[in-house]
Amino acid sequence: MTGMKQDKPSPDSIAPRPPAALFWYLLLAGLSFLLVGSQLDCADDLSFTGPGPGMTVDEPFNVGQGVFLVRAIRVYGLGIIDPESLREIFEHPNYLPDHPPLGRFLIGLAHESVAGLAGDDGRPFVVTYGRYASAACFACLVFVVGWFTFKRSGHAGALIAAGSLLALPRLFGHAHLAALELPTALFYVMAVLTVVQWWDTDLAPTNKRACLTGILLGLALLTKIQAILIPIPVIVWAIWKWRQHALLPLICWGGVGCLVFFVGWPWLWFDPVGHLSEYLGRTTGRAALYVEYFGTKYADRDLPWHYAWVMLLTTIPVGLLICSGFGVTKLWHDFKTEQQKRPTAGLLLFLSLLWPLILFTLPGVTVYDGVRLFLMVFPLLAILIGLGATTVIDWLTQRFRQKVAIVTVTLLLLTQFTGSLLYAPCWLSYYSLLTGGLSGADKIGMEATYWGDSLTADLLAEVVEEVPDNSIIQIAPILHPAWLQMLQETPEIKRKGIQLIPFQSERPVSQYVIYFQRNPYLPELLQTQSSDRWTVLKEVTRQQVALGRLVSLKEFR
Repeated sequence: MTGMKQDKPSPDSIAPRPPAALFWYLLLAGLSFLLVGSQLDCADDLSFTGPGPGMTVDEPFNVGQGVFLVRAIRVYGLGIIDPESLREIFEHPNYLPDHPPLGRFLIGLAHESVAGLAGDDGRPFVVTYGRYASAACFACLVFVVGWFTFKRSGHAGALIAAGSLLALPRLFGHAHLAALELPTALFYVMAVLTVVQWWDTDLAPTNKRACLTGILLGLALLTKIQAILIPIPVIVWAIWKWRQHALLPLICWGGVGCLVFFVGWPWLWFDPVGHLSEYLGRTTGRAALYVEYFGTKYADRDLPWHYAWVMLLTTIPVGLLICSGFGVTKLWHDFKTEQQKRPTAGLLLFLSLLWPLILFTLPGVTVYDGVRLFLMVFPLLAILIGLGATTVIDWLTQRFRQKVAIVTVTLLLLTQFTGSLLYAPCWLSYYSLLTGGLSGADKIGMEATYWGDSLTADLLAEVVEEVPDNSIIQIAPILHPAWLQMLQETPEIKRKGIQLIPFQSERPVSQYVIYFQRNPYLPELLQTQSSDRWTVLKEVTRQQVALGRLVSLKEFR
């Protein structure tokens, strides 16, 4: 026997059996859904949920498209199996093929389910209703991360990994939005973790096992284009581990994934080459988006190589970031102690986390909106956080009583939830202590907000109380007209006859202006240096940083 003798039991030596552990992760998932569901309302739409983030720019597209798909399927019924029926749906002028349909279908399904209970007030759709899809995906993600970590690292690490998802404010914030990021993260993580779990064998996986895991790859591809990043780490890892014996399983895995993707998106059927080229080329053909980074305005293709890394490291609570570092160290130690130096399953997990960040480091690759485009790495990081916390508990257990070790680590981790508590419901503005919080990030020129979520339901309610009936309010910045159209549908705004119009900096037509603080798109009149030309009436702030405001112009036409 070599090594230090362990006199005290490991925390996982008293871990529950799998059925009991399963209950814990289901319970945590259910609590997560209730917690998110309690703060979803973006415009006083529901009485049984509290005010949440304001409506973001992409939500009208996602909810509208999801509702279109679900209602079309309901109208056709069993006739949906007829290719001509599918052609009528997916070649309809109202269908928008900018993203695959699975994520939006889930949003539409959530919308119609809630609308069946609450009604829709005659509106085409209600953004708040669609947000329950992301809440459900987040709950599933909590369960998946917890169950996977339990199978690999034990119960203590699993509870910490699953719970840490609630303490990652940017991820937690996206769980409140009718956006594609949470469905994408869920299926991306499931596709990666099934390979990590089922391919962790001495021999290459059987074709049957490869095909089964390929189904989840296909579902991930049906959410958003980020899923095309999944195969590269898997291919590298599998060939490294099994050499030529990996080729056939990889072909089965990738082939089934592509088949599920093609079958699940009927829009591709009617012009496979043309439509696939259009889909893959869309990200390179669109107009540039602008980002504020260290006080400089950049086009999305011109950002410095370190943007993704800086955004990731500064938007994770410091304590959790340190735990993830211990987790990476543990994976490296496991790999070095492997007798044949063959890649471990943990190495595949790490490569799957690392590859998206490397991609967004490459010159010319577009990246914007903080961590949104690589949000799927956060749940993978949570697994490393659980692994790292377990390592710390084991280390403390060697020196103190087990109860002392567990209580100490638990109390330290509980302090990491302050961001999720204090930033509500503006979680997308969170920065960690590495920048001095949001106030420090604002001082060094980082984006305070970018997507409209800071025009919260509470702020809109205050605006309605502040301005007279039948007022005209100008809005800035307008990143897409559909967003403004849906804001106009806010019940209280319609009831008071308030008209929302785009802000005209040269000829303001009203004294009232609402704006959110996305500096690269704000007119000069609304920038901080012009603050003497308007008066703040209402605002949303975090750490004394303005994120959204209603102002009154001192001069207007």
